[in-house]
Amino acid sequence: MLKGIEKIKLKSLLIILVCLAISIVILLQIVYLSWFHAINKQNYSDFLQETLKQIEMKAITFLKEINNVANTISYNEIIYQFIHTAEISEQLKLKNNLQVMIESIILSNSNINDIIITDLDLINIGAYRGEGFWVLQQMKSKHQQGLIQFDKPAHYVLEGHPGGKPFYVCVTKSFDAPGTNGQFITVIVYNTDSFIDFVSNLQPKDNSVLVILDPEGNVIAANRQDRTTWDGMADARYAGDKHSKVYQRTVGYLNWTIIGYTPGVEMNRDLSALKQFGILTAVIVVIVFVGFGFMINRSLMTPIIKMARFMNAAGQNYQAQRLVIHHANEISLLAKALNTMLDNIDAMNKNMAASQEKLYKAELARKHAQFSAFQSQVNPHFLYNTLDCIRSIALARNVPEIFDITTAMAKIFRYSIKENHYVMAGDELECIQEYFKIIQIRQRNRFSIVYDVDESIKACIIPKMILQPVVENAVFHGLEQKKGRGTLIVKGHVSGNDTLVFEIKDDGKGMASDALQELQKRLAAGEAPEDTSVAEKKSLGLINIDRRIKLLYGTEYGLTIDSDPREGTTVRILLPLERKNRKSSNISENSTFQ
Repeated sequence: MLKGIEKIKLKSLLIILVCLAISIVILLQIVYLSWFHAINKQNYSDFLQETLKQIEMKAITFLKEINNVANTISYNEIIYQFIHTAEISEQLKLKNNLQVMIESIILSNSNINDIIITDLDLINIGAYRGEGFWVLQQMKSKHQQGLIQFDKPAHYVLEGHPGGKPFYVCVTKSFDAPGTNGQFITVIVYNTDSFIDFVSNLQPKDNSVLVILDPEGNVIAANRQDRTTWDGMADARYAGDKHSKVYQRTVGYLNWTIIGYTPGVEMNRDLSALKQFGILTAVIVVIVFVGFGFMINRSLMTPIIKMARFMNAAGQNYQAQRLVIHHANEISLLAKALNTMLDNIDAMNKNMAASQEKLYKAELARKHAQFSAFQSQVNPHFLYNTLDCIRSIALARNVPEIFDITTAMAKIFRYSIKENHYVMAGDELECIQEYFKIIQIRQRNRFSIVYDVDESIKACIIPKMILQPVVENAVFHGLEQKKGRGTLIVKGHVSGNDTLVFEIKDDGKGMASDALQELQKRLAAGEAPEDTSVAEKKSLGLINIDRRIKLLYGTEYGLTIDSDPREGTTVRILLPLERKNRKSSNISENSTFQ
């Protein structure tokens, strides 16, 4: 088959290419029309849902307004005085005040028709019209049937009025009648005229239907009244019309249903002009492709084939080959640019190799400098001699506390000025014991320390002064910040076959979650803050220890921290398992603390 294709002339191949391109254009047109149809439907859908959301927000605002009015009236000071006043003259005066207040609210709020304050028995304030008495009678009936809830403002639809229209009421609990089991309530009769105006003004160009139904199925408001559109909405809603869009929302507490409907024919109307434009575009593209095919066949095909063959043949030997094109057109410029690119690639590869070598050497030097900085420390021999002098004076003058502190400090200083960079784990643990002696004297034995360390790991090799700073951090920032007694637990064991795990846990004041996350982030980044303010100094030592371990052993080792403000802080130190026979040149045979 390949041989048969090779025998086909380039002109024939170009014709095949043009036909294929035309087919792709037609396919793209079909895909574009389908995509546009989907986008168009989505736009209609988004518009419809956004409109329903606006109606819902207005309904919620309306609900809040009615509830606020109901609560304001129910718990008014005048009502409280009226209920708790026994004098008839005073009650009449308060009743007149209530009537004035009710009339004022009705006049200021067009959504409210009537406001009735009643004990559902003998007292009825605000019921003057026949409709008001009818509503009051209906509420008494519902109360007798136990259908009224008083824990919050409740909304009801009352049907059966001789006028044929439904009544919408809001019932709110008021004050209890003193000396009886009676209960005063506030009944607000409101209208939905504002929704009729609002929804009627929504007249989208796509003949969409917007309707609000109450819990009983009565139409509160609708933007269209023609029967054909309503029948189409019913078919789409209940018969599953896939070409139309129907959405509905429910308003809580009111239990109103908001329905939006867009006919499918409206969404397809915009596609007719687009189809005509697609056909015209396809015809133009066919003509353009055919014209370009002839031009390419005459002036560009041969140089392009030559260039393709050169690129396929060059491969890894591009350093010794360059493309030569004799045609005096744009292909010759492309060939020159290709040759220039090959020259630049050759030069860049040489420069990259040299740069990588320099970067590797610089990285080695940087890590060596960091390691040296972490290991460098002042040799305080004079401090050791001074401590020894203080210890002698304390012994001579019988001050045991000073003697014990200076003895412990002398041992720690002697341990710290050792030139060995690696020590046995047992020496590091003895350093912690000496340090804790000082803390116990300073804190009057308020703290206790518990060791849970496997004997087998005390001969393991670890970096010097890797545990003591963590213990000091736990004492200073954890135990000393806590009132009362505290406990420090030091654990050590081998995990798996090659990992040494130390765990230092205190029950002092832990870290807040945001501070813990910030410290964990810095540990993961391996960088200490440039500004070591007081709030940041407590984490600087832990970060330096973590960086020191990672420089020595790699990123799989280091520190992990977990803390809770109520339970304290736990620091886990992961080190590689190394026995005494390794790094023997840097380790003393005898313990510093013997």
